[in-house]
Amino acid sequence: MMNEDYEAAEQVAKENLARIMILMPPDLTMREDTIYKRFVAAKESCIEKLKELYALMDDLYAFFHKFTPCGKGCNYCCYIEVSISTLEAEYIENNLGIKQTRNLDKKDFFGTPCPFLDQGACTIYKYRPFVCRRHVALFDNPKWCQLDLCNKYKFTNIRFSEAEKSYRLIVSESGNISLYDIRQLF
Repeated sequence: MMNEDYEAAEQVAKENLARIMILMPPDLTMREDTIYKRFVAAKESCIEKLKELYALMDDLYAFFHKFTPCGKGCNYCCYIEVSISTLEAEYIENNLGIKQTRNLDKKDFFGTPCPFLDQGACTIYKYRPFVCRRHVALFDNPKWCQLDLCNKYKFTNIRFSEAEKSYRLIVSESGNISLYDIRQLF
């Protein structure tokens, strides 16, 4: 029964991805398609580029949120790996006045809530890392996000290649390409 449920959910994810790609506004598609080239040529600071990338990701999510079960109060993804660059940690620190605590010894945080999850809600939503902005489920039932299922099944998901490349470029330009789990830094 679970395999049939999974197959049905995966079919919904594929259909949602196809709808998104067809229905996405051309200006939004163009912004995503050109952001990397713009960043390569831009002389802006890494923080300014990061803010622009975050704005793009927010606009993308505003469009495709109707194709996902993700929503306020859904927080299963806050219990899995939340990778973050030191640049993003500094961005959070500078905007919210939250100091890093750095615990680099521990590596596996699966099942441990993000330190910024409070009563089921993200307390740094406006300043959340790139990985949180790009993590979107396309199936129609959040049951697949539950911790006992999320690592057992793989689903079709959204990958915006130019935004991903832009993120890697910004992190590289910042001088520290290391990624950490957010729980290692805060």
